[in-house]
Amino acid sequence: AGSRATPDELLVQFPVAKDICRALGLSVLELEGYEADDILGTVSRLCEEQGWDCVISTGDRDSLQLIGEKTSVRLATTKMGAPVSTMMDIPAVHEKYGVEPLELIEVKALMGDSSDNIPGVPGIGEKTALDLIQRYHSVDYIYEHFDELELKPAQRKKLEEGKDSAYLSRRLGEINRFAPISQNLSDYVLKNR
Repeated sequence: AGSRATPDELLVQFPVAKDICRALGLSVLELEGYEADDILGTVSRLCEEQGWDCVISTGDRDSLQLIGEKTSVRLATTKMGAPVSTMMDIPAVHEKYGVEPLELIEVKALMGDSSDNIPGVPGIGEKTALDLIQRYHSVDYIYEHFDELELKPAQRKKLEEGKDSAYLSRRLGEINRFAPISQNLSDYVLKNR
């Protein structure tokens, strides 16, 4: 919701891009009713479970929550107009955000993300969300121990009023890692041309 429609000029390129990928021996995974993030999350989970290394190349920071012992993210961004690629793994997430990769879901639950229509808790920004999750690690812990936490009065009021939104936002921000695709990773290896 709220996203602009995909331009026709791009829509007509998708079938051609898929044909090129297949001709190069690459697997094309798509599944109606599931977002690309869900398929990426499922493949990364399968890699983790089966001992394969997984590198996700994307410009979407949402994928950082998928980082694990065998999964890293090559994050494409721009810096001063120039393309930059940064390899993100568990230590890189610790260094940049001060939390575990899975805790980034909790951060988004509090701060929201307007680009994904995730409301978060009104009035809680990234700095406050990161601080809260660095200290308390989860939305559940915050609300289960609400009366015991050291919070500024304004923070307490915002969190109290935004509880339902925080839980909804956490559900919306978590990538589904169980899309019904083949569980056999050999189905996705580069095919001989």
